[in-house]
Amino acid sequence: MHEIAETTSAFLDYRILGNTAREILTTLAGILIGLMLVRLFQVFIIRRLRRIFAATATTWDDLLVSVLERDVIPALYVLIVYLGVRDFSMKASVQDGLRSLVTVILTLLMIRVAMAVVNHSIRAYLQRQGSDQTAAREKNLNGIITMVKIVVWVLGFILLLDNLGIKVSAFVAGLGITGIAIALAAQTILGDLFAYFVIFFDQPFEVGHVIKVDNYQGEVEHIGLKTTRLRSGDGEQIIVSNKFLTDSRVQNFKRMHRRRVVFGLDVEYATPPETLRAIPELIKGQFARFSDVTFERCHFKQFADVGLRFETSYVVETPDFGRYMDIQHETNLGLQEEFAKAGIRFAMPTRVVRLRRDGNPDGEGAAEAAPDSPPPGPGKAPKPV
Repeated sequence: MHEIAETTSAFLDYRILGNTAREILTTLAGILIGLMLVRLFQVFIIRRLRRIFAATATTWDDLLVSVLERDVIPALYVLIVYLGVRDFSMKASVQDGLRSLVTVILTLLMIRVAMAVVNHSIRAYLQRQGSDQTAAREKNLNGIITMVKIVVWVLGFILLLDNLGIKVSAFVAGLGITGIAIALAAQTILGDLFAYFVIFFDQPFEVGHVIKVDNYQGEVEHIGLKTTRLRSGDGEQIIVSNKFLTDSRVQNFKRMHRRRVVFGLDVEYATPPETLRAIPELIKGQFARFSDVTFERCHFKQFADVGLRFETSYVVETPDFGRYMDIQHETNLGLQEEFAKAGIRFAMPTRVVRLRRDGNPDGEGAAEAAPDSPPPGPGKAPKPV
């Protein structure tokens, strides 16, 4: 028994690469216990959290579980092994190389966590805004995420160099000066780039929407980093800078759910009062035959220069411009027929010329010129609002 104890003691005191067997076994036991604890945490805690979070509405808890299992668990494995072997007697170069390797691995895992958080944050923001994930929007989103990844990787690379003991102050200063020079030289490009981010996140319009900005109108075909391309009704392509779009007033016809129309017509001053009272009901009756029209009002608005002006307002319960024109067309024809039956004459511009002979102060012999105007019509053209 005594011999076994002496043999065991001699074995434990035996040195391997400058470390006793006792130290090596103790370290291996500590590493094994640490790895087992991490594995138990992964099996019991993380899997249980996944089942709990699967029933919640938010996606941030799912991201937490994914990050823990994909990045944090491997980082803990690496950290436990490193903390166990770092106290071994080894060459300084080997120890420095081991520390650098662990630093690189942990930094890469941190960068992956940062990119996962940024990626999830952008997508969660767009989902809260209720954005339609079209193919074009998904493409633009991937482009933005790629640019964010580049920024994160650059910052992570600088952090890695600093952790490795490399002086990065001069590099950062040079990078800042270079960035200022590029910003001054490319103000317009950077302005369009930031305007692209505004368009993407604020969503004043999307691909497929028909918009009007300034004197340009067309369907949005592509939203790029610098310009947005429209296809006009005549077929030509209109290329507009993103900054111009964000600085201008944009009309988006795609998001119009209904079309309100106001139009006026004038009747002659000689129209009897009882006929004037009947005109609103006569006009209202023209819209009763349309199921997708909501009549709002018709009033004798004013005594105009041409005649007695009536103003009518109605709503077309669809944004379709063609449907609006069909309704207005049928309404104009109906009013023309009904007014003709009722003996109501549309007012028309007239010009009166009085001729007087010299020495005739009473205007004897004066003549009135015949009206010089186009044939009667239903009044002013309607304007949708």
